[in-house]
Amino acid sequence: MSKYDRIQDQREGLPTFEYKKDLVDAIREYSILVIIGETGSGKTTQIPQYILEEMPEFEKIGVTQPRRIAAITVAKRVSEEQDVRLGSTIGYTIRFDDRTCNATRLKYMTDGILLREATLDPSLKQYSVVVIDEAHERTLETDVLFGLLKETHRLRPDLKILIMSATLDVAKFSDFFDECPIFEIPGRTYPVQVVYPVDAPRLSTLKSAFVDRAVETAWSIHTNEPEGDILVFLTGQNDIERACKAFEEKSRKANYKREVKFHQDVHNAVVYPLHASLETFDQRAVFELPRRGDRKIVFATNVAQTSVTIPGIRYVVDSGFVKEKSFDANTGMDALLVTEISQAAAIQRAGRAGRTAPGKAFRLYNEESFNHMSPNTIPEIQRSSLLSTVLSLKKLNIVDVLNFAFIDPPEESMVRNALKQLYLLEAIDEEGKLTKLGDQMSYFPLSPSLARVLIASAEEYYCSYEVVTIVSILAGDLDLFKTPRAKDGEEEANKAESCKLKLAHHTGDHMTFLNVWKEWKRHDKSKQWCKENYINAKVLEIASNVRNQLMDVMEKLKLKIVRGPILKRKMKSSTGKVRHRRVGENDHGESTDPVPVLESFLTGYFTNIANKGAHRSVFSHYAPEEHLSSDSSTNISSTALVALHLHPLCSLSNNLDRNNLQYSELDWVLYSNITYTNKAVMKGVSKILWDWVKNGKGQERIKKLPSTRLNGEAQPKIEELDLEAEKKLVEQEEQKKELEKIENEATKKRRAEEIDMIKQRALARRRTGA
Repeated sequence: MSKYDRIQDQREGLPTFEYKKDLVDAIREYSILVIIGETGSGKTTQIPQYILEEMPEFEKIGVTQPRRIAAITVAKRVSEEQDVRLGSTIGYTIRFDDRTCNATRLKYMTDGILLREATLDPSLKQYSVVVIDEAHERTLETDVLFGLLKETHRLRPDLKILIMSATLDVAKFSDFFDECPIFEIPGRTYPVQVVYPVDAPRLSTLKSAFVDRAVETAWSIHTNEPEGDILVFLTGQNDIERACKAFEEKSRKANYKREVKFHQDVHNAVVYPLHASLETFDQRAVFELPRRGDRKIVFATNVAQTSVTIPGIRYVVDSGFVKEKSFDANTGMDALLVTEISQAAAIQRAGRAGRTAPGKAFRLYNEESFNHMSPNTIPEIQRSSLLSTVLSLKKLNIVDVLNFAFIDPPEESMVRNALKQLYLLEAIDEEGKLTKLGDQMSYFPLSPSLARVLIASAEEYYCSYEVVTIVSILAGDLDLFKTPRAKDGEEEANKAESCKLKLAHHTGDHMTFLNVWKEWKRHDKSKQWCKENYINAKVLEIASNVRNQLMDVMEKLKLKIVRGPILKRKMKSSTGKVRHRRVGENDHGESTDPVPVLESFLTGYFTNIANKGAHRSVFSHYAPEEHLSSDSSTNISSTALVALHLHPLCSLSNNLDRNNLQYSELDWVLYSNITYTNKAVMKGVSKILWDWVKNGKGQERIKKLPSTRLNGEAQPKIEELDLEAEKKLVEQEEQKKELEKIENEATKKRRAEEIDMIKQRALARRRTGA
């Protein structure tokens, strides 16, 4: 049997195949359809193919995924099933990576990509069918798409919209889309047995020990269960690396031939990590089938929880925790904290065990904890910064963002905070309308702050050639420098620190990134050079692709790409001795002037400023509103009370005097973002001068900041105000007259009663006298 025939047999064995005709008929009949099916039923891979194969009238199908790795792996799988080259009929598009062509009919993409396309074309003319997959994940972009697609459907009733979800509250999706029909695909590919250990604790007491328990449980499965790979859900890179190390040590000490407890078909363990920071090659390795007799053990974040299918998984270990990002509008910080998962997430994780064979899901917590979990994960839109989202809505001419049709509206304070930030960045005006600058910013697949930086570097500071490089590295949101693992020892850590020192620029991270880029290019983009200098080659490779795309956008917007001013150092001393070239310099001793580069970044991040108090090792956020207030003792923001620390990989951390733990030569700094784990940490930090802050446009913008109306609420005119006041006076007069009338009637009644009483008394006296 050929590989293609084997794949077709697998397709026919999926639950969706049994309902293929009914699905096709339902899609033809209804313009909006909610499809529910358990994990492993084949929704993600098969339903788009049914449309492709059975409905040639639909020219292009767009399918969204919540994560980039899911979009790539699913597109690859579907192209294999269709027996076509990836990037031809079947393709994918993720941020800064487009594998499609004019002939592409089925396109997998992240929900963020479709959101950008909807921003530029609200009617989504290029698509006949739009499929929102993994809707239960409730990502920020997905929730916004729901509202936009509802409006798009009014513009284009012929557009087919499919909402696909694994389980649980799909009725909410149906209700949102005017009670559209729900198509249910019963059953999953294979049954999954959920196992609760006898001694399993509650989640609240498990938190400090879940990594060790996960390793022990995985080892127990490895030694006692038949062949089949194991997927272990942990919370982050550090936990995963620690777990991998612990499991590898156990496996190294074990004697697979002599120890009876191992299953006869299991001869070895191959351990893999899976998280977003991995090199692309290492991510791909997870999806390869192991050699016969080897058992694959994968320690992963919840990147493996959705559409990503790792072949051969029969056992899942669920720790019950996830590292979740929550944005605090009051402090402007992202809190990255380990929290309990929801019931929906637990069910989704268990489903990973039933994709290719009957499986088991081992939960490290007890059944009572599961019953007390929140039914659904809190939608990302209610715990994220809405800056990019609000800008996208403004681009769509949605002025009144507060009343936009969100399926679960975010807090009003979050929306107003985003409006305020966009106003400060000059993206919207006092009435909440998109400015010309805001329109330019919306074309960049970046945060509004980084987009503002790029525009400023081209139009004001004339150093866009350098700034676009730094922005490209920052856009990846991954650490450029590698941190050696604990098992590598102190010597390895010292080497990594020395390499960072060698490449660091005295002003901080932004110019250090530029130094690294220049040296990488000087060494012909060598991966070996990256390895020797503890640089994450993946970050630079992604940045190279991002940089090309950003330069294309700048060219379309007619933003000039110009090199910044040069600082020149004499390469010969007064004695005639030739000096060595420094890092970041060319052979003539020329380097980039950091001042215009850092001033460009200050344009987009002038609210992200901190200063270090005298004799202190921590920084404090600078809140311009406080300094502009006549009474500095009032209106102190909560951010100002938080101690800010430099990230361990920050190039300015070299300024730490180890003897008295004070940072030398640091006063004012600019940062890209703050993340809170066990303390508030600044990332993307560079030194700046107070004069740049004091004389910057941002301060003037803050002074003009209107207290209300940024959402575009109608401003009442003076005549309207006068009319309103007159109306109120008339109402007051009418009320007064009504009261007087009531009082008069009461008085008349009282007087009548008094007269009646007097008459009665008079009659009584006459009778007595008689």
